Amino acid sequence: MDLFLPMRVRKVSFENRIVMAPMVRFGMAVRDGVMGEALLCHYCTYANAGIGLAISQCLTVCASDDPRALGAGTSGGAGAYDARHIPYLRQLADAFHAGGTRFFAQLGKGGYAFGEAGAADLHALRTAELDALAADFVRAVRIVFEAGADGVELHGAHGFFLNQLASPRANNRTDVYGGSLAARLHFVRKVVNGVRAFAGDSFLLAYRMGWTGSEEEDVQTARALEEMGFDLLHVSHGIPPERVVREIADFPYGRMVRVAAQVRHAVSVPVIAVGGIETLARGEKLLRHGACDFVAYGRPFLADPQFAKRGAVEMEYRSCFNCRMCKWHTDGERCPARLRARRAMRRG
Repeated sequence: MDLFLPMRVRKVSFENRIVMAPMVRFGMAVRDGVMGEALLCHYCTYANAGIGLAISQCLTVCASDDPRALGAGTSGGAGAYDARHIPYLRQLADAFHAGGTRFFAQLGKGGYAFGEAGAADLHALRTAELDALAADFVRAVRIVFEAGADGVELHGAHGFFLNQLASPRANNRTDVYGGSLAARLHFVRKVVNGVRAFAGDSFLLAYRMGWTGSEEEDVQTARALEEMGFDLLHVSHGIPPERVVREIADFPYGRMVRVAAQVRHAVSVPVIAVGGIETLARGEKLLRHGACDFVAYGRPFLADPQFAKRGAVEMEYRSCFNCRMCKWHTDGERCPARLRARRAMRRG
């Protein structure tokens, strides 16, 4: 099966094409940017779970980020902005590596959320402040690199900071960080150039790319990201929040997956598809049709850390109940699907 075939990107080999998507874990303590014991233990439950690539929740690159800020996207302030964060990140990297899984940390800047009242204003930042923030991203990547991770994913989707910089609907700046597509991606290019100065082919750069306003713009953005040196593109929703996406005949998947499939045919770097894929059988179909190179699952892994292993036995296995109000937004311990999975584990 294609889903279980190994994949090599530069000098990094993946045991399979299954990705645990970055997801917020609410209610688990973080102090001074360091994940608490409960959160670290939670991650370690995925360390021997048949996953090819695990991507962390979004970690802030700035000590000044308020974890309560709108659009923080950084899960209570877990960070990669100080050398004291290297040990917890190394603990995660070592745990995943021991189980044969590659580990990326997702990085972002908190406080920015497109269309959200009270969110920070991209245009209030001076040029010099953006220069400094780009340096913060480079520093964060170096911290992750020194912790022994296999790569980072820059969070350029969901209306957050990097997504706003890249979008002509959110970025009306008139300095070097606004205007043409190249100018709107100038910040990201500075980060890539800074990282490549110390990280070689054994450390990968991924970009979580939010969809744009059109298929043509999606392709232009994806190709620009490929050209500047990203090794993987992980396609998700972006700006505008709602988007009409061209239907594809005999392709029963949602808008994010359809955009990923369109991007996949426009670039030569691997593409990760995510969003409502739900089962390994549906992920397998995507790979066989050439719609992506990796398949990411979010809620299925929250519902059952052993989703990939159970799915390998029964490809149609659906771990998530798709509750109308997901318990993981308040207390994941009350997730009914996870409670079922725990009972199954106890039965052996």
